[in-house]
Amino acid sequence: MPFLLRLLHVLSMAAWLGAAIYVPGDVRRTLALGPPHTVPLLARVRAALRLDLAAGVATVLTGVLLASPLGQVGGIGAGVIVGTLLGLLLLGLVAGVLMPAWKKIELAIESGGGTAGTEGAVKRLAALGGVAHLIWLLALVAMLWAAHGFA
Repeated sequence: MPFLLRLLHVLSMAAWLGAAIYVPGDVRRTLALGPPHTVPLLARVRAALRLDLAAGVATVLTGVLLASPLGQVGGIGAGVIVGTLLGLLLLGLVAGVLMPAWKKIELAIESGGGTAGTEGAVKRLAALGGVAHLIWLLALVAMLWAAHGFA
């Protein structure tokens, strides 16, 4: 069981990292092209964000299971705690910043009134992309730290 949990944890982490990595650039480039290019953007970003959220939840859940007696990792050290907190922070940023920023852009596209006024939302998407990847790096370091017995 520990091998399967580790495999699922690593696969969900990889999916989480890759799910929405292209979204900020795709949104910026597609909005610059304008209609009719913006309509297919809706489906692309919706799919990416659904996968991002699902993979994030799966990563946290499999991580919790790995740290439980079921996972048999032998205790919870500082690296696991830090990695878990960073994962939860990242989930919070996705739900609290990325999703609302996308919703504003999505509504502008769906209304057919153009994308004027969405510049702030596009900037928040780009900023979150950078912050998310920094959090990802820190979480990965924490988990490697824990996996190799440093904490």
